[in-house]
Amino acid sequence: MRILIAILTLISLLSIFGCGNDSTGPSENEDYLPMSVGNQWNYSLSGYTVSTGADTTYLTGSNVTQIIGTTTHQQGFELYTIQDSTTTIWTNPDTSFTYTETMTVYAHKTDTELRMYDDTTTTDYELFMILPLTLGDTWTPDTTEPTISRTVLSLSASVTVPAGTFASCANLRDTDSAEPGFYFDLFLSKGTGVVEYLINMVDSYGTIYMAYSLTSSTIN
Repeated sequence: MRILIAILTLISLLSIFGCGNDSTGPSENEDYLPMSVGNQWNYSLSGYTVSTGADTTYLTGSNVTQIIGTTTHQQGFELYTIQDSTTTIWTNPDTSFTYTETMTVYAHKTDTELRMYDDTTTTDYELFMILPLTLGDTWTPDTTEPTISRTVLSLSASVTVPAGTFASCANLRDTDSAEPGFYFDLFLSKGTGVVEYLINMVDSYGTIYMAYSLTSSTIN
C-alpha cells in the first residue's frame, strides 16, 4: 500500500501540463501551458499489479485534474491552484477495494521554468519543466530526491487515447538510478496538455503498471 500511495502522490504532482509539436528543437513556452482557470482534464485508469506468489490484481478508476483558481505566493508571485482527484479500484479474485485521494498543488511559470509548490508559503518547489522544452534535456525535478531524473525523450511522439489521436507529443520520462525497474512517462500534446501518463515499477516484490488515458478535456 505504501508503494501505491507514493505512486499516486507522484501522479498528483505531475499530471497537469504541457504540449508541443516541434519535433526538431525548442518550442515556444506558451505551447506547453494551456493554463486558465476552469481548464479540466479527465482520465481513465487501467493497469495491474502482480506480486510474487499472489494473484494478479487489476486496477481501474479515474483521475480529474482542474485549475480551480489563482492565488498569490507569500513572496508575491502568482500561482495557479490545481485540484487533483484520483479514484483507484483494486480487484482480484478474493476482494475489491477503492482508494480515493484529493490533492491541491500550486503552479508558477517563470521565463525558464515551470515550478510546482506544495503550498503558498514554502520556497521549495519541484522543477516540473525547463522552458523551452528541448529534445534530450535532463534535469533533477526535486533536489531532495537526487536519484530521480527527468528527460525529454521525444518531441514527436504519437499517442492514441479515448479522447483521440495526438501527434507530435512531447514525451518526458522519469527514471530512478536507485530503482532500475521504475519509470514514469508523460505524453503532452499542443493545446491540450497531458494526454497520457504511464507508471511502471518492477522489483523483487512484483510489478505495478498503471496507464492514465485522457477521455475528455475542457480548455478555455
